[in-house]
Amino acid sequence: MEKLDFTGTWRFNHQRSLLEIPPPDSTIFVIDHRDPTFRLERTHTTGGVIDRMQIELKAGEGACTQMHGDVEICARLYWEGDALVCESVLKRGAEQGTNVVRYQLSDHGRTLLADETLKLGSHSHQNLWVFDRQ
Repeated sequence: MEKLDFTGTWRFNHQRSLLEIPPPDSTIFVIDHRDPTFRLERTHTTGGVIDRMQIELKAGEGACTQMHGDVEICARLYWEGDALVCESVLKRGAEQGTNVVRYQLSDHGRTLLADETLKLGSHSHQNLWVFDRQ
């Protein structure tokens, strides 16, 4: 099966997304994907506050660890059919949890779906982020 290419600039679509968390005012994903390498730069803006994160992973290889604020992220990436799955273990102080995001393309590559499940301490949520290709 031919692997999909997620490369592009993607803008958050508020209307089509289904979030269990308060939505950011805007989110932009910039993805550079040359299988097996997947590089994601994410920028959330909420109330004028900008939160940027970037991560680079290689599908099928070991996990990488990095910090984002006070959260340690240990992430790995793998293919599951036509979905590229990013599975992370999160640590913040004594709390530990997981975040799993399944990336898929739809609408002939014009739409990026990011199906996210987060469980951290007593908090958990399920989000379906929908992004339009720019």
